[in-house]
Amino acid sequence: MTSPLQAFKYTRKDTFLDSLDPRSKFFLSISLLLISLFTQSITVQLAVIGSTFLLVAAAKRLRQWVPTLQAITPLVLLIFAVNLLFSTPPSLAYAALMSLRFLAVTAAFSMFFLTTTPDDLALALEQSGVPREYSLMFTMSLRFIPTLAEDVETVGAALMSRGFKLDEGNIIKRAKNYVYLLVPLIVYEVRRSLMIAEALEARAFGASEKPTRVKELKMRARDYIVLAASLLASFSPQIIMWLGLNPP
Repeated sequence: MTSPLQAFKYTRKDTFLDSLDPRSKFFLSISLLLISLFTQSITVQLAVIGSTFLLVAAAKRLRQWVPTLQAITPLVLLIFAVNLLFSTPPSLAYAALMSLRFLAVTAAFSMFFLTTTPDDLALALEQSGVPREYSLMFTMSLRFIPTLAEDVETVGAALMSRGFKLDEGNIIKRAKNYVYLLVPLIVYEVRRSLMIAEALEARAFGASEKPTRVKELKMRARDYIVLAASLLASFSPQIIMWLGLNPP
């Protein structure tokens, strides 16, 4: 079973998107986010999803990206149902817009994390002025999200192999069943955090305020082209509204 958290798992490929600086890729994702948030158009939302699809296909990540979107389909349907029931007046178009917007934003940032290594992301944050401790905290949280998903599946499989059924009974019974999954999972993650702390201490993390780096990120011509295209795309909703061509 594919977990939505696999959207944060980097896989190494040799493509154009992988060769870009993390800052230009992040700005590209932000531009797709802004287009999605500042337009009240289903057509634009579909265009953002389609553009992201083409970018992911160019990055050779479709096999990992599409199942991830399929895994979040129940959440998309839930957003659709909630907006349809509680909007005033009930609007099918508005519910579709909100569910597609969530899908577009998720797809855009999934593209960024699938094509960016945690190490490059940490370097980009540090070179942008973010303190090293905060960049490490952020990148490590992203790095271990897929690992946490795998740990949940491992502990769940271990419980089921011993005859314990997590999905048995009503909702209250199932919630109580998952307590038996959380206890070993918390113990396992605490042990992992202690191992990480010991590894950081063994490598003298924090001993120097400005440590030297083996690798330095540098913006190239292709990065500036992507930045310019992203900036132009970010203003496209305002241009469309100014021209009076806002699609339905």
